[in-house]
Amino acid sequence: MDNLTTTHHYIADILSFEVSNSELEKTLRNSSFNWDAIVIEGSKHLVLPAIYCRLREKKLLHVLPSELNVYLEELTAINRSRNESILKQVNFIAQLLNQHAIEYVFLKGSALLALGCFQDNAERMVGDIDILVKDSQINDAFQLLKTNGYNKTSGFAYKQKDYRHLDRLISDHYIAAIELHSQLLNKKYWSLIDIPSIFTSNLVIDNISIPNADVMSTHQILAKQVNDNGHYYNSLSLKSIYDLIILKKHKDPTFISNLLKSKYGQSYVALSQNYFKDFSHIPANTYMKYIRFSHNTQVSFNPINGFIKHIKFSLNFIGHRITLLCTNKYYTKHIFNKIFRNKTSV
Repeated sequence: MDNLTTTHHYIADILSFEVSNSELEKTLRNSSFNWDAIVIEGSKHLVLPAIYCRLREKKLLHVLPSELNVYLEELTAINRSRNESILKQVNFIAQLLNQHAIEYVFLKGSALLALGCFQDNAERMVGDIDILVKDSQINDAFQLLKTNGYNKTSGFAYKQKDYRHLDRLISDHYIAAIELHSQLLNKKYWSLIDIPSIFTSNLVIDNISIPNADVMSTHQILAKQVNDNGHYYNSLSLKSIYDLIILKKHKDPTFISNLLKSKYGQSYVALSQNYFKDFSHIPANTYMKYIRFSHNTQVSFNPINGFIKHIKFSLNFIGHRITLLCTNKYYTKHIFNKIFRNKTSV
């Protein structure tokens, strides 16, 4: 493979619903095909089980090297078992919140599992269980979960102001930690998602409340673009794009039209188009073409790309810390105490 862009193209072709099986098989059968690069990048993007499941659905598992076939099959089986446990956990939490009349919706991976939109739930890798709870009830929900097995917490070393979720709740008896959200995005971007409307347009699947497909997709996109700085770094998430395809929102003209009203949506679609044929029907404007050109240029020159990312990361980190010092007295006190402790320990 020539570069990272090519590797991402191949992964996208495996995940895609638009690339023909015969075309894909011809590519994967090439003697120079670098499966190691697929595994490395697939792991980084948390799509290795999806890669295996899509190759199985396309009846192309025979093109895999035998050892890799066994490895991916085992990894997928482990993830399937984990997701089955997470779904049981989701059912328990939903029952608990329903019993106490707490308004909530599950988010991200747990919502997708509850929706049952994958042919095989092993496709989706899920970390924490994210739940949006009405702001007026979030502290009650937090205490309720603490008294029902989630008696350990993990969070920041200092008190957060206006953060989108409370400390993570952890249980010795359940596989996934829980994050209770009052907001979905960092404070600067709160206006991009109308929180009250999420509760009035929710879906209920087997007594589990989840957002509708529009909200799920919008959240996935903006979480990548603004919370994870995808727009700032001009980077993509193959997992996020695949979620959008699974929900079929890339084929929804109204959704796409609304998405393209913001620069965050435009850059997301531009990179999706860069790799997935599933987005080829969406017209690209000048800004989107620039985003694709900029992204491909960055990735093609790895040393320069690494340097640019380092500079951007440093500027973002310093800017964020200065903002915290100016706006969060708890962070200022935390830094002061840390410096003071270091001086006294010398």
